Amino acid sequence: MKFHLNYTPEKFGFEIEHSEPCFLIGSCFAENMAQKLQEHLFPVHLSPNGILFNPESILQSLKAITGNSAFDESLVIERDGLWYSFLHHSSVHASGKKALLEKIHTTQQEAHDFLKTTKYLIITFGTAFVYEHKTLQRVVSNCHKQPGNLFEKKFLEPDVIVEAYQSLIQKLKAFNPDLNIIFTVSPVKYLKDGLENNSRSKASLLLTVHRLVKTNENVHYFPAFELQTDDLRDYRFYKEDLAHPNAQAIDYIWQKFSESAFSEKTLQLNLEISKLNAALHHRKQSPSVEGDKKLQSYIEQQKEKIKASAPGLLFT
Repeated sequence: MKFHLNYTPEKFGFEIEHSEPCFLIGSCFAENMAQKLQEHLFPVHLSPNGILFNPESILQSLKAITGNSAFDESLVIERDGLWYSFLHHSSVHASGKKALLEKIHTTQQEAHDFLKTTKYLIITFGTAFVYEHKTLQRVVSNCHKQPGNLFEKKFLEPDVIVEAYQSLIQKLKAFNPDLNIIFTVSPVKYLKDGLENNSRSKASLLLTVHRLVKTNENVHYFPAFELQTDDLRDYRFYKEDLAHPNAQAIDYIWQKFSESAFSEKTLQLNLEISKLNAALHHRKQSPSVEGDKKLQSYIEQQKEKIKASAPGLLFT
């Protein structure tokens, strides 16, 4: 019996190699894919702003990174003894204002340098709903548990997002002419908005992305949303919250991404790296000294085999 479609996305017009770095930015699904890339020893850089859910926040971050612009201190707040930024996820914080500003400056500079030389930028949109700070008149990336009456919730229509991103894409290409941009729409359901609004939000994002792909060279789409929602299409592939893809679903989407983005050589190398990762994980559970010696010998042999295929690969 068949329980899912086993949909095969089209291959990209390029093949990502292990020597080629990838920059990822967007929702928590971007972090899932970044983790998979890191596990397979690809050089990866994540957004210095942390998880960003909406297109406007991602846009603000990429503009700041490419322009390496100074950070507006009015966007910094203190809560419960820690300092946060309205343009950053809550994971980006510090014990003092100066320390936070220094962290933001340093991580932005690192992102600027990385994005300048990378060949691949993966952008994951999560939701078309944004929260605008009424006083600051800026869309925030995170409300940081501030009173709700400080913000106005707004919906981004496709025309608005497309216009903003057409300009951004041109700036990115001027900043890094070798850049390929891969858009994805996160399959995570934003249930707090309600099912109808979640569907409307995803529809806006999907329409936006397909218009951007159609009208720009070196801009691509990977159907992570469709693979989760239409291919797997079963709550067995979600976590207990029925909103986030579970590990099995993430593995499946990673497999499909691999088939679209990697050469046969890279796929084979990933297989050998997966064997090494499994051995390294098993090492912690080895029941005897003799067993540990055998396992260590296998690990070293596997490393040598991988090094022979990819001499420049760095093991973490």
